[in-house]
Amino acid sequence: MYATGTMLRQSAALAADIEGLTRPVASRVGEALATVPGEALRRVVLVGSGDSHHAGRAAQLAFLRLTGLPCEALGTQQFLDYGMLGPAGPHAATLVVAVSASGSSPRLVTTVRRARAHGFPTLAVTGRAGSALGEAAGREVAATLGLTERSPGIRTYQASLLALLLLAVRLGGVRHALPGGGPAAEDALVAEIAATADAVRATADAADGPCRELAARLTEAGRPWAPLVFAGTGPAGGTAMYAAAKVVEAAGLPAYAQDLEEYWHIERFADPADAPLVVLAPPGLGHPRAAELAAAATGRGRRVIAVTGPDDTALTGTAWHTVPVTGTAREEWSPLTGHVFAGLLGARLADRLDRTPFSGGGPD
Repeated sequence: MYATGTMLRQSAALAADIEGLTRPVASRVGEALATVPGEALRRVVLVGSGDSHHAGRAAQLAFLRLTGLPCEALGTQQFLDYGMLGPAGPHAATLVVAVSASGSSPRLVTTVRRARAHGFPTLAVTGRAGSALGEAAGREVAATLGLTERSPGIRTYQASLLALLLLAVRLGGVRHALPGGGPAAEDALVAEIAATADAVRATADAADGPCRELAARLTEAGRPWAPLVFAGTGPAGGTAMYAAAKVVEAAGLPAYAQDLEEYWHIERFADPADAPLVVLAPPGLGHPRAAELAAAATGRGRRVIAVTGPDDTALTGTAWHTVPVTGTAREEWSPLTGHVFAGLLGARLADRLDRTPFSGGGPD
C-alpha cells in the first residue's frame, strides 16, 4: 500500500543516506571502472527511464566538467533505437552507463545487452547488487538502501544521482582531468559530496513547511492548479523533470518540466495568465536567466514559485511563494539539495486532495 507518510519519512532520511552511502559507493565505483579504458574514452552516455533518466540529466554537468568528455543523458528507448548510430568512431570509445534503481528494467537490460554486443563498454548503476542489469552490463555499482517500504522514488533517486556524481569524480581521476589533479583532488571531491548531507538535512527541515503552505495555496480554490510547470536549466533541468514526476506520481496532477528559455518562447503565452510557474534557481551558470525570467513572468501576472536559497533576493523579493534550498560547494552537486522539496510537495499535495500515490490515471 502506497502512502504519503512513506514519502515524508523517505525525505527525512535523505541526509543519512548520503552519510552512509558515499564512501562505500565511491569504493564500488573504483572497482567497476578498473576495467574501463578511461583514457581512451571519447563520450559518456547515461541511459535510463523515469527517475533514472532524470538523475542522468541532473548529473550531466558533473561528467562534462570533471571528465573532460561530452556526456549525453538519453531515455532508454531513444538510446535503443538511435543512440548506437553515432557519432562516427569505434564503439569502444563510448561508455554506456545504464541506470535503474531496481536493476530489472526489461527494456534497459535489452538495451545494455545490445550495446555490449556492439562493442560498447557498459556499466550499470543500480540499487541491488547482483541485478539482471548488472549481469548484462558486466560491471555494476550498487547503491543499496535496504528499503522495505513502497514509495515513489525518493531515496532511490538520490542514491542513483549520488552514484553518478561519484562515477564522474572517479572517471575524472582515471583520465587525469580533475581540477588540481592527483588522488588528493579526487578525495577532496568525494569529501565535498559527503558533506552535502548537512545541506540536504537543512533543506529538508526548512522546505517542509513552505511545501505544506504551497500545497494549500495551489488547492485553495477547491480545485488544484494544473498543469504545474517546473522550469530549470543545466542540472536544475533534470531536477525539474524529477519534481514534476513526484507531483504526478503522488497526487495524480498533470505536471511537466520545461527548459527556462523554452518556457519563455512558448508557455508564457498560455492561459490563464496567473497560472503558477515553479522556477528552480540554484547558484550557477543558469541562475541569472532564472532570476530574469522569474521577474518577467511575475510582471506578466504569473504566480512564480521560487525554489532557491532563502537569501536569493533576486527571486524571493518578487516571488508569489518561496521554497528554500541550501546551497552546495559547487554547482555540480546542487541537484542533491535541489530535489529534496519534490517529494515533500508531492506528498503535501496528495494529502490536500485526499489521494494516495499512484492512484491516478485509472486502472493499470
